[in-house]
Amino acid sequence: MSISHNPLFNRAMQTGVEAARIDQAAVDAEFAKITSTPKMTVEGTAGKVFGMFLILVATAAATWVIPAFQALFMPALFVGLGLGLWATFSKQVRPAVIIAYAAVEGVVIGGISAIYEAQYPGIVQNAVLGTFATAGAMFAAYRFGWIKVNARFTRVMTFALIGYMGFAIINLIVGMIAGNAGVYSSGFAWLAGLAGVVLAAFTLNLDFEAIVDGSRRGMPVENEWRAAFGLTASMIWLYMEILRLLAIFNRD
Repeated sequence: MSISHNPLFNRAMQTGVEAARIDQAAVDAEFAKITSTPKMTVEGTAGKVFGMFLILVATAAATWVIPAFQALFMPALFVGLGLGLWATFSKQVRPAVIIAYAAVEGVVIGGISAIYEAQYPGIVQNAVLGTFATAGAMFAAYRFGWIKVNARFTRVMTFALIGYMGFAIINLIVGMIAGNAGVYSSGFAWLAGLAGVVLAAFTLNLDFEAIVDGSRRGMPVENEWRAAFGLTASMIWLYMEILRLLAIFNRD
């Protein structure tokens, strides 16, 4: 459509419009290139979880078979706690810290498992089987919608985790004063141990939802590390709670 009776003016205007379109397309392409980042996926997160478990199992196995490493489980416990808090509350995702956490926690698991195995032969094998069976059951419950991870579930779990943390701190203080394991030295030990197992197991559903929701929303790919860390930490917690509960039953 002509905008003037002068054909030269019309041709110049059309050429300018086409040039502007080309320039805008180039700008849009460059902007998309800058702003587009790889997105988080379930598969990518699963790969990072698998890698963390390989590191965890490797250091746990080394600690299990080398007695000198077993003496390091107590320092490793505090180092792992520090690394875990760093990875949790850091605004920036830090893969190196998360990998180091998996390695240090392997030393903790290997050392504590060796101690329990010496007292109750066969307990570690049962704890490992119980951990994976429980995790599998929780995954099935999440996958088939038997457990709905909604706002209400998240709120209940948040309050339960805060309450359990408070209980753990109080029990530790009481145990230090009394020179024992606190409630775990009483007749209610199995009840406290069972509560820990149940809470750790249901926490896995929050981790599953974090992975799926992050992938659905297309969060940046570095969040795969944060989600993998959360799931790995929950699995470690579940194993430790099951190991303690089995020890309580064997003791009684």
